[in-house]
Amino acid sequence: MNKLPVLFVSCNVETLRAHQEGSGLARIIWGKHYDSVLLISSGEGIREPEILRLAGRGTDALLMQTLLQEQGFAPGIFSPFSRERRQLLRALLSDAPGELTELRLNTGMAESDYRRIGQSLETLREQSVLVICLDDTADLAGGGSISLHDRQLRELLHGWAEDQQWSSAMSGAEFRAGTRTKTDSRPLEDPTVCILTTAFSLGGSQIPQRMFGSYLNDAKQTLSGYGWMH
Repeated sequence: MNKLPVLFVSCNVETLRAHQEGSGLARIIWGKHYDSVLLISSGEGIREPEILRLAGRGTDALLMQTLLQEQGFAPGIFSPFSRERRQLLRALLSDAPGELTELRLNTGMAESDYRRIGQSLETLREQSVLVICLDDTADLAGGGSISLHDRQLRELLHGWAEDQQWSSAMSGAEFRAGTRTKTDSRPLEDPTVCILTTAFSLGGSQIPQRMFGSYLNDAKQTLSGYGWMH
């Protein structure tokens, strides 16, 4: 079955909202219609994941709530009016989706928790849901984006992919006895790493197949990201 992409997008969201072109995502999603879009972001001051129903009947919101509850999470569903998110979608997409949902993640959970969230929601990709994992870098100096060529970030992704290969090759008992379970229990406090971990799991725990980037304005503020295409 065909899957829609998972995109990890790093940028200053306020700058992107004012940018009315397809930016670096153009070749992947610009000019196409998507009936349903899921945004995954991080939220300040929240203690557990929460689901925002921004447009549509809320079918995806209810499905997500069920999928996450099966993994031990207890997300509430809220229906705020969000003009800002709709402006953001106009900068990302050429056509507004009928169903728009946002999953806001809290920081401070274990790496394994973010992985479980991504794995549980991967089924949405087979149901014509475009997933955009949005890393807002407004607090970075200059309001730019995370450098996807950063050596530490590349090593992080490759390390995750190697761990996944080993866990697939080992029995469950052998893997649980390994050292990896010790690091899984450490809380993640960096929003970028929290969102990227979720995106990686949504992408089938593989190295992303696409990289993209562009300048958003004359001040050299940038958008960059990864794409898991299958």
